[in-house]
Amino acid sequence: MKNLRILFIAFLSVAFLLTLNNKVFAGNDKEIKIKTEFHCANGKATIEKEMAKVDGVKSVVADLETKVVTIKYDPAKQDKDKLAAALEKIGYKNEFTKPGTKVKSACSHGEEGKK
Repeated sequence: MKNLRILFIAFLSVAFLLTLNNKVFAGNDKEIKIKTEFHCANGKATIEKEMAKVDGVKSVVADLETKVVTIKYDPAKQDKDKLAAALEKIGYKNEFTKPGTKVKSACSHGEEGKK
């Protein structure tokens, strides 16, 4: 019975420390929503895959319906301008793209009618 009580207390201690650790580190993350010019499931997948590779990015969700990319990131490594530039580098203009900026589009389908 004594061993069971010690094991239970140890379990609670570990659970408490893990919870505290997650709150401390997760509390430093920031989230930004960026309206982005993509229009298909392939664009969604490309944005989520490539942005996840950017240093400091914790998670990425691109919403195909609203065209909003939600990014959770470490503010010590990233900021709005760097994240917007990363989207442009991948091939997608966004609400922070400066007028006249050339962005090589990641998407080629649907371009036939634009030539």
